[in-house]
Amino acid sequence: MTGALGRRAFKPVYILYYRFLFGRRFPLSGRLAARVRAWEAATGRGDAPLRKETWEEQYRQGGWEFMRRLDEVARYSVIAGYLHHLRPGGSVLDVGSGEGLLADHLRPFGYSRYLGVDLAETAIRQAAGREDAKTAFAAADAESYQPPGRWDAIVFNECVYYFDDPVGTVRRYEAFLAPDGVLIVSTFRSRRADVIVKRLLESCRLLEETAISNRKGTWVVRVMAPGRSGF
Repeated sequence: MTGALGRRAFKPVYILYYRFLFGRRFPLSGRLAARVRAWEAATGRGDAPLRKETWEEQYRQGGWEFMRRLDEVARYSVIAGYLHHLRPGGSVLDVGSGEGLLADHLRPFGYSRYLGVDLAETAIRQAAGREDAKTAFAAADAESYQPPGRWDAIVFNECVYYFDDPVGTVRRYEAFLAPDGVLIVSTFRSRRADVIVKRLLESCRLLEETAISNRKGTWVVRVMAPGRSGF
């Protein structure tokens, strides 16, 4: 009971942290961030970092098969539409790709090359059937991965809130964009997701965004570019 009471008592701190303090440096900021992470783990938040072993088990148990359902199609379609309009036939780096479902939505439009990267080796094994001359996958930690070459578009599809350093990770990938390349960041709306995007937009340009809502909630797909100067 004490644990449950403690978790309830900490919730206002969690709310205040994401409203005012996330991504800011201040005395004891690291300690507070660690406490928030521990609280998220204890309460089973669905928008917080997970251990690699957890991802592997979830994919082995079919925990992400719901991504193939009809209620996920609109979000994938918006991402694919943006990519086709902005960089037709371009190269796409899909960070946090899972088993590579985005590649299925991109194939009708065509692309010069696609690389999906995911922490879970189980997901990458499930993606193997999608590989061809233009399509590849790599099992790697996105927060430290060094992708080959430069890319017309780098996609973060429902993955930024699972990074320990979401803003720093997305910013690091800017170095792997081709000239005039774009970032596409899709997030399911939550307190953590919204503040991550807010911090990203302090250093990135928002080119366009689309909200998709259904009975599950609301996703927002944003097209961004590095820098804060004009388009």
